[in-house]
Amino acid sequence: MKLVKVEKYVSWPNGLGAIAVLSVLIFQVIWIPSYAATWDMVDFALGVLHFDIYQMRPHFPGYPYFILGGTAIHVLVDDPVRALTLFNILLYASSMIPLFLLVRKVVRPSYALMAMAIIYTSSYTVLMVHQPMSEGAAIAVMWWYVWSLMLANRKSHNGFLILPLFLFSLLLGIRLSYLALGTGILVVFFYKLKKGSLKPSETPLYLLIAVLFQLLWVTGISLSEGGYQSFMRLAFSFTSGHFQEWGGAIGASELSLWDRVLKLIFINTAWTGWFHQSVPLLFLVIVSILLLRHTRFGNSEMKGLLLVLMGSYFIWALFAQNVVKPRHALPLIGIAIFFAAAKMFSRKHSRIGLILLCCILMVQVTLTGKSLYSHSSDRPAVYQMADYLEKQEQPLIVYTWEESRVLQYLSVPYLHKKVQTYEVFATDIGYYPDRDIYVTDKVVEGFKSQGKSIESFIKVQKKFHSSKLIDPVYYDLTLYKWENPKIQQREGENG
Repeated sequence: MKLVKVEKYVSWPNGLGAIAVLSVLIFQVIWIPSYAATWDMVDFALGVLHFDIYQMRPHFPGYPYFILGGTAIHVLVDDPVRALTLFNILLYASSMIPLFLLVRKVVRPSYALMAMAIIYTSSYTVLMVHQPMSEGAAIAVMWWYVWSLMLANRKSHNGFLILPLFLFSLLLGIRLSYLALGTGILVVFFYKLKKGSLKPSETPLYLLIAVLFQLLWVTGISLSEGGYQSFMRLAFSFTSGHFQEWGGAIGASELSLWDRVLKLIFINTAWTGWFHQSVPLLFLVIVSILLLRHTRFGNSEMKGLLLVLMGSYFIWALFAQNVVKPRHALPLIGIAIFFAAAKMFSRKHSRIGLILLCCILMVQVTLTGKSLYSHSSDRPAVYQMADYLEKQEQPLIVYTWEESRVLQYLSVPYLHKKVQTYEVFATDIGYYPDRDIYVTDKVVEGFKSQGKSIESFIKVQKKFHSSKLIDPVYYDLTLYKWENPKIQQREGENG
């Protein structure tokens, strides 16, 4: 009987899917980058070396399970950046299991592995897995969590509810911003209450278990940072900054609500997240969906669960996340591709249809391989700037925005400072009359937004460029040399 079940999955499309997944996994392992090119990446890398939330190693809430995984790998891999990335890769590789178990419920067995490969090899998702950031581990655990929700819903014994409650705790201990996905637990409670397999009187018990699971990592963090009171102070401080200042939430963004909606759906989720900014892939997917428009999503309960997860996270990402960074849309990207794969592979196709779907997979794998190679070989713009300044005549000082965090991590031999207000800068340069003074474009933009006219005092020294997909904020970096600092210093004192 088991052999008959296995034979259902033996087909050349599934064989191609297996080759695609294996190819991407090999690409991931051989092209692991060692760059911490953003503030957050440095936070995570430093957290592996010495965990201290007060020193932003990493920042709140500490991402304890992610740091724990990176620390374990760090025993074998000396570089903390590579250790975190390898942990992401291994955990993401494990997500093939729940993805396959979910996909096979809604597609034909002879296409199941190929459909899973379409989701797993998603170019932008794999690229984000390749960064020393918690998103890669979180998206992997998300699929385990979704599978556990469907398992708990299918099983009559309510003890299976404990598994998604535990995995949700693991998910938040890796990435707290996936909190909105907790609606999935409420959906399963609703399904089971409707079926009568869960009594209303039992619900508080399972909610208590869910809270206790969350307290596992919260208590661990609190003890390491001086207790619950200290943890709450960090929480309020971080939350205030995230929603009102630097976090890119709607209260701290210059974009209108409509602009945020358009950017989140069409730019972050579709063009960047799904199609990896590739016109050929976009064309192939659109043609495939149009040709297969009569197919349906076969599992209504899974469809309802995924739609609730997608909707709740969309609202969260729209109002509480930074839409400038497409990585915050990863759950939306993954679920959207899951729906597309279910639609594409739910019925038998002609030879032409299968060739078209194979082309999608091959283009996607090619894009993924190229992205991973570029990510490992091309130096980030801030690294290029660091190298350039190191070759200049000393002494010098460079004023930056967030780039100083990376320069500090790289232990550059020259002086650098983070500055955000013109008044502080105008005073500070007076202390360095014998140094060449440089500023980055983010500093210049900041000064201009404060109403300062500085064009006559800056001269473009060098421009640096790297991948916008990897770092959507600092992919283009212009270094300026500050001219006549003494004159500008007097003007700052007078004005």
